[in-house]
Amino acid sequence: MTRFFVFFFFFFSFSFSQIQKVDVSFYDLDLDFDIENKSIKGSNTIFFNVLESIDTLQLNLFQNFFIDSILFLDSKCDFKHIDNNIHIFLKDALHVGAYDIEVFYQGKPQIAKNAPWDGGFVWDKDSFGNDWVGVACQGIGSSVWWPGHDVLYDEADSIRFSATVPENLKVVSNGDLSFSKDTIVNGFHKKLFVWKNSYPINNYNLSVNIADYQHFSDTLLGVNGGLNLDYYVLKENFDVAVKHFSQVKPMLHFFEKKFGPYPFYSDGYALVETPYLGMEHQTCIAYGNQFKKGYLGKFPSDIDFDFIIIHETAHEWWGNNISMGHMNDMWIHEAFATYAEALYVEEMYGYDEMLVYLNYQKKKIKNKHPIKSDFFSSTDMYYKGSWMLHTLRTVLGNDYRWDDIIKGLQFEFKDKIVNTNDIIQYFMNSFFGVYKSKRKEGDYLSQNYQDSISYLYNRSNKPENLKAFFQQYLFESDLPILEYFYSYEGEGTFLNFRWNAVSDFDMPIIINNGKEKKQRKNLTPNRKKTYLARKDAFIKGRDNPNINKKLPLALWDDVISFFDFYINTIGEVPDSSFYIQHYTWIYPTNVWGKIPLIEPIVDDNQHHFDRTEDFFLIDIKKIK
Repeated sequence: MTRFFVFFFFFFSFSFSQIQKVDVSFYDLDLDFDIENKSIKGSNTIFFNVLESIDTLQLNLFQNFFIDSILFLDSKCDFKHIDNNIHIFLKDALHVGAYDIEVFYQGKPQIAKNAPWDGGFVWDKDSFGNDWVGVACQGIGSSVWWPGHDVLYDEADSIRFSATVPENLKVVSNGDLSFSKDTIVNGFHKKLFVWKNSYPINNYNLSVNIADYQHFSDTLLGVNGGLNLDYYVLKENFDVAVKHFSQVKPMLHFFEKKFGPYPFYSDGYALVETPYLGMEHQTCIAYGNQFKKGYLGKFPSDIDFDFIIIHETAHEWWGNNISMGHMNDMWIHEAFATYAEALYVEEMYGYDEMLVYLNYQKKKIKNKHPIKSDFFSSTDMYYKGSWMLHTLRTVLGNDYRWDDIIKGLQFEFKDKIVNTNDIIQYFMNSFFGVYKSKRKEGDYLSQNYQDSISYLYNRSNKPENLKAFFQQYLFESDLPILEYFYSYEGEGTFLNFRWNAVSDFDMPIIINNGKEKKQRKNLTPNRKKTYLARKDAFIKGRDNPNINKKLPLALWDDVISFFDFYINTIGEVPDSSFYIQHYTWIYPTNVWGKIPLIEPIVDDNQHHFDRTEDFFLIDIKKIK
């Protein structure tokens, strides 16, 4: 039974500015770390702008901390600290303008049970017995360790973080190290580190890493000039890290080519070894993959890049430059960063290996909850989101335009908070052409071949209306189902098909239409030059990003393979027959359509869909 649903997300465009009356501009966080007792003490001065008059002010800090006092307008404030919220009582209403408030507090921050998924602090030791401390708080929020306006839609324009630690240790945080110096705290010799982040930043991205780090550095000659690369690793891992992190520069060059300039040139790029797997802390990426290939040593085929380096770095663009304003939009961070892995594989290993990698991702798709969902335990926001983008690329059929659209997202929403509707509307505005099948029920599609040995379907229709596409993939847990059966008219066999999906879903797909028998006539060795030239033209077309590729690259390679076969057998068996493999675009809707099959293979092997699932995230079901 075909499913019908009402489109709801286009009628509700959530604007964070409508609910935001307070806008934080700067945090000045100053903390002393008592590592022996796993506690912290200090203050945070919060600089903020009032956008509309308010008579109450609320900040956030976990309940396990004790708040010593709060200073506002040079006076102590009355407050209540309840349910991880700080309710501050104002003597008078605050009118539009700039203010600052300082919160003094102390306590033992929550210890993470399984960082980074379960948020909090990790207190560990290196192999020499030195303390090794880190924090991850994306899901649980920054108020797990410091007071502030802990909402995703309010990013500070910049942050200064001062931290004192035992004198044998170093502190690594976001941005640039302004200075460090020896100091004395309560009679103990300690060291002060002051870090300054100079770009808008998610609260959960503020990081502290404490260890007896060894530092080395490099410089990337990027699109905006020199980019400082800094690496902080445990001393026992220094030699392996120098070699292992050599993959960073090629990766950054590729990401800049694909997504635009690295977003935080002034603050640089850093990898910091952490006692947990990893996290995309802005300009201070947490790295804990143990210098292994893949994901803790697991990877498909020979695609052996370090997953944490590539995935978490992709978040500098997808998550840190473009940022969600609500947790149920986290797919924007994770789908694009996971898809970035596939694009990286395509660049470094080749297109076919990208398909191998994508199919490796596909095995992890669960289809239990929608991609846009409050059920954050689902990994579909990663892998299904990646496949949604891969599918959309195939539907567009123009890699040059696709690259332009993806890179354009970074320029359109640079340093901005976005939601799902923003991304959908961008794609709808950017997608080129018309997404509408002109055929009527019962019609079948004719083919227009470039020449007698080309099987590229000349598709004139392109997406105009992507509403149903995003409704299906973002807001529904089920995949669209292509239902099909075979019918017979005279000596012809027809493939009948329709979508079982949301209303108006009419995504075109590619099928294998079989092999067509051709007859060689008057073939001579001289013709080899002609077909060599045609093969060369196809190779240039495949490798030219400006060419509108009617089929995915893998199928272009099939064309070229055919040329190899054809050319190598010329003159051997004159007047013999040969076969051309055909791939065809079809345009299913929720109404039955059909297409004649060149070579009907009516069995349960779904031969006509042997490559379809390499390019589209769908289910295929034979119903008769």
